[in-house]
Amino acid sequence: MIITLTGHEFAIKQALDQLVSRFVAKFGPHCYERIDGESFDMANIASLLQGASLFAPSRLVVLKHSANNKQLWEALGDWVDKVPSDTTLVVVEPEPDKRTKTYKALKSKTEFKEFSKASSAELVKWLQVKAKELGAEIKPADAQYLVEKVAGDQWRLSHEIEKLAYGKQINRDTIDDLVEPSPEGSAFELLDAALAGNQQKVEKLVSILKYQEDPYKLFGLLAGQVHALAVISTAGERNADQIAKDSGLHPFVIRKTQTAVKNLGAKRIAEIIEQLAQCDMQLKTTGSDPWFLLGLMFQKISKK
Repeated sequence: MIITLTGHEFAIKQALDQLVSRFVAKFGPHCYERIDGESFDMANIASLLQGASLFAPSRLVVLKHSANNKQLWEALGDWVDKVPSDTTLVVVEPEPDKRTKTYKALKSKTEFKEFSKASSAELVKWLQVKAKELGAEIKPADAQYLVEKVAGDQWRLSHEIEKLAYGKQINRDTIDDLVEPSPEGSAFELLDAALAGNQQKVEKLVSILKYQEDPYKLFGLLAGQVHALAVISTAGERNADQIAKDSGLHPFVIRKTQTAVKNLGAKRIAEIIEQLAQCDMQLKTTGSDPWFLLGLMFQKISKK
C-alpha cells in the first residue's frame, strides 16, 4: 500500500512519527527504511519497492524529496499499482506539483493525507495539551498570546513550550522573559498597541526593536498587517476560508485580524492606511532617521 503525506510540514512530521513508531513497535527497526528521493538511483527502484524478505515479512519505506528527482517522480506514478501488500510506501511531499501525472495518481489511488496549517484556536488547544504532557500548565489567553508572539509558527511553538514548561506555570510574564517575538509578531504587537492607544507600550517596543530589527523590513511587515485590515474590512460577510482563497492571506492572519477590523471600522482603517502611506513616502524621500519616522507614525495612529 501507499500512503501520501502532503501539506504543512509540522503536521506531516507528527503524523509520520506516529506511523513509524507504531510500525517499528510491531515489526522491529530492521523493517523500516528512510530514502532520500533526490539522490536516489532509478536502477534500484524495483528492489526498493519489491516485497519483503524472510527477515522482514513487512516493510515500511519512507520516501522523501522524490519530486526533486524528475525521473523518479515521473516513474512513481506508474508504481502506484505495483507496490505489494507487504510493503507500505510513505511518500512525503509537502508541496508537490499538482499538475503532474504522479500527483494525480497519488491523490486518486493512495491513502492521501493533506495537512493544513493549524488555526489559532487549534494551536491554543495544542499548546495546552503539550504543556500538560510536559507537567506544566498554560491558560488559553496566555497560549493565544504565545501564538501571536511567534506569528503562529508551530515549529517555534514546539520549542518554546518545552523551554517554558520548566517553570510549570506559564504566563505572560514568563513568555515575555523567555520568548523572543518573531518579526511578524513584533509588527503585530506594535500595531496592536498603537490601535489600543497605548503610546507608552509603543515607545517601549520601538526602543527595543531599533536594536534588533531592520526598520525597513519592519515597515514592510506593518504594511502587510494593514493590508490584511483593508482586505478584511472590504470582505463583507465572507468567512475566513473564503477570504483566504480570494486574497492569498493565511486563515490564521485573517482570524487574528477580524476582531480588530470590527472594532476599528472602515473610516479608522482608511486613516491608518493614510498614515502608513505618508510614512512610506517620508522613508523614501526625506533621509530622516527611519526609526524616528516609524515612531511618529505610531504616535499619530495612537492618538486617533
